[in-house]
Amino acid sequence: MPGFPDPIALEAAMRDFLGRATGTHANALDTPQGQAEELVLQALDITDKRKRAELARKALEISPDCTDAYILLAELARTRKDALEFYRQGVAAGERSLGPDSFETHAGHFWGLLETRPYMRARFGLADVLWTLGHRDEAITHLQAMLQLNPGDNQGLRYVLSGWLLNMDRFDELARLLDAYDEATAAWVYTKALLAFRRDGDAPSAQKELEAAQRINKHVPDFLLGKKPMPREQPAFYGLGDVNEAILYAGSAMGGWKSTPGALAWLKGAGPKPKAPKTRRSKWEGPSPLAQKRLLGLRQAFDVWQADARQLRSRTELGGVLIHPWVVLVTSRTHDLILSQTLVEDAPTAELLWDQLVSAMQSPIMGEAHRPTELQVHTGEPWGALTPHLNAIEVEIEALDMLDQIDHVFEELERDLAGDQPPSLLDMPGVTPEQVAGFYQAAAEFYRSAPWRKLGYETAIQVECDRLESGPRFAVVMGQSGLTFGLALYDDLKVLKKLWSGRMSDEANARETVALTVTYDDDSGISDGDLDAIEAYEWEVVSPEAYPSIFRKERGLSMRPPFGWELELMQGCLRTIPDFVARHPIDDLAKYEATIQAPSGEFRLSLSWVDA
Repeated sequence: MPGFPDPIALEAAMRDFLGRATGTHANALDTPQGQAEELVLQALDITDKRKRAELARKALEISPDCTDAYILLAELARTRKDALEFYRQGVAAGERSLGPDSFETHAGHFWGLLETRPYMRARFGLADVLWTLGHRDEAITHLQAMLQLNPGDNQGLRYVLSGWLLNMDRFDELARLLDAYDEATAAWVYTKALLAFRRDGDAPSAQKELEAAQRINKHVPDFLLGKKPMPREQPAFYGLGDVNEAILYAGSAMGGWKSTPGALAWLKGAGPKPKAPKTRRSKWEGPSPLAQKRLLGLRQAFDVWQADARQLRSRTELGGVLIHPWVVLVTSRTHDLILSQTLVEDAPTAELLWDQLVSAMQSPIMGEAHRPTELQVHTGEPWGALTPHLNAIEVEIEALDMLDQIDHVFEELERDLAGDQPPSLLDMPGVTPEQVAGFYQAAAEFYRSAPWRKLGYETAIQVECDRLESGPRFAVVMGQSGLTFGLALYDDLKVLKKLWSGRMSDEANARETVALTVTYDDDSGISDGDLDAIEAYEWEVVSPEAYPSIFRKERGLSMRPPFGWELELMQGCLRTIPDFVARHPIDDLAKYEATIQAPSGEFRLSLSWVDA
């Protein structure tokens, strides 16, 4: 870090200081190991990566047991596979230089000896690269063994390990780790709350754990729930209870929260409750002789009103829950005014409608209080029940099949609420309910199989289909980091490799990337039309955190829902990729053939690993 000494240089200075203080100081250049370490120190002062690597290699020529030289080469490696090999060699070098007796004699306080630290750094680097390459169990084993060597955990391995165990659903081991290090950090208290929820659901014990966690760090829920975006780079420093601690925890634990059915909904429900909308009355009064007498005291002016109650097609949040609300409107057709409006959760009763009419007469949103001469409503109940009461206050009621002004107001309201929502899947040309049902079922199976737990960060599968006239697609499973679960089918492998290399800017990414993508999240990203269709057709959704959203990303920033054949192609990939990943090691480049049954007919897929 800028402004902070490199740990290798710091340890060299500490060794020199301790040697002088104890009278055991010797010239480092007297031994091959000391000469090699001196070259590594020189390399740390050089910014040119090529020259740094040259010095590290020279150090290894002098002493093949110089662990820090391997670490330096791993950090400079062009690929994760190259880094993996350097870290393996660094761990082996550390074992040779320490000798087998050190691992028994010094177990329990390993980090306390300066000569053990290069080995511990190399092994941590090895575990990290193993994790990113998809060797999850092996990576976890390394960290568990390192904590046995150094339970004091000066490296903070327990935080990394807790996130890995959580992402892999290894909850028994995670519980033991949490018990071994009982501490008031976000990583510990929020993970304890999640485990309590998995065990007991929304029980008082789980609520108590979550309340304690929120007192420790109030910022965590905002990042887990997506209310605040995760930064592109993790913070370098954090303080207990601050935003940076929340970011670091959310980045490591997001996958565990998302893969626990109902956990994020539970967390959201535990937040501050929205205030219930205030109503003018505690209950709907409805017609009464006293109300009629008051209304007869109002002046009456020529005015034709329209009134109606309708359930909106768009969803909105009411009381913290997304619903299709009912809206009651009273308008003046004569003067083109909205006089009264209210939003309610359930179908309005005759009493509620009467109260809204009273409100429009006595306290209109616009204009002066008065009685109309005529009220136009839709034919049927509940307006029929109010006819005698309206007649009693000398208002004529007319039942019509169409209400031109009210219809226009509701259309405008629906348009404003819907905003820029994309079309639903069934709105796309040629897409049938059978195709969408097949997609949802395949998406649910894919989510349950969680293939991201078996793959590294930069792996792709070539997908060939006998229906595709253009070249193959390149499938990338998302979810290794735990931030976003899903599957993307890229059109261009060159663009994908540029993304992996980090050489592509955000602008270039938006301009060049073309892909068909499925991601999983809560229902906030699903169009109202799709949510209604899910309910009507009973399409399968695994959990509240796993609604599948599918879109086609074109060049530039444009996106659209998929066509029917794209739905079926994605369905085939979702069905076959988990089995392909389970049966084919990444170094097995043989093709995997599968036949897919779809509503439009049978087609074949051929899958094979992309040779990186």
